Amino acid sequence: MNHISLFGLNIDDKTLADASASIVCDAKLGVRQKVYFVNAHCINVAATNIKYLSVLQDGALLYADGSGMRLASKLAGFSLKDNVNGTDLFPLVCRDAANSGIKLALLGARPGIAQRCADNMRNQFPDLEFVWIHDGYFSLDDEVNMINTINESGAQILFVAMGVPKQELWIARNVDRLRVPILLGVGALLDFYSDTMPRAPRRVRQLGLEWLFRLIIEPRRMFVRYVVGNPIFIIRTLWRRFRGQKYLQEAPLIESVEKGPRGHG
Repeated sequence: MNHISLFGLNIDDKTLADASASIVCDAKLGVRQKVYFVNAHCINVAATNIKYLSVLQDGALLYADGSGMRLASKLAGFSLKDNVNGTDLFPLVCRDAANSGIKLALLGARPGIAQRCADNMRNQFPDLEFVWIHDGYFSLDDEVNMINTINESGAQILFVAMGVPKQELWIARNVDRLRVPILLGVGALLDFYSDTMPRAPRRVRQLGLEWLFRLIIEPRRMFVRYVVGNPIFIIRTLWRRFRGQKYLQEAPLIESVEKGPRGHG
């Protein structure tokens, strides 16, 4: 089985290695794909943001990210092959892109962060080519010219790091103007690979506790997402499971018209 249904979303079920190979292959062939990573926070946002939900349901390639989605998949009767999150996928895509001659572009984060990320990845993969780099601070007036320069660069994969749901909404709004085959929404990825923000040790990630590490590092920014959001996600998941396994898989996600728990963005 290559796909599973969770919260009314069609989740692609692959290993990290297979996901990377598929993305790079599609980039090489010019197959257009929007790629998003869905975690517990994303589900909470989508539960009250119909625009974001519609973007997730509009033909995007979705991967399940984090221990919350792993829990939900088990309650729905599935066992995910891997935790396919953008941060772990990034170095694999960089490696495969370097081997295949695929050109990359980076958009997002504070000034200088994306460039530092690109420099660090080139140190690991000398053949890797970043053809366009820009921070996440730009106006709508700048956007038209920026998209033109992205298209002129010949980039085949664009990583957009603006946070949920801003990055997905930006991709959806501009997908028809962009000639880049693969567009990915990747959250804080650039901060991690620029060495601006520490990432949880591997053992902590394996235990499904990366969220706790991030809460400790950024308590004020992550308090609502994790201390408030995680229990809401668990309650939502259990409530749906109690109503039936099929309901957890296939029911419409927006709950404002139901009598279930509401999410917090």
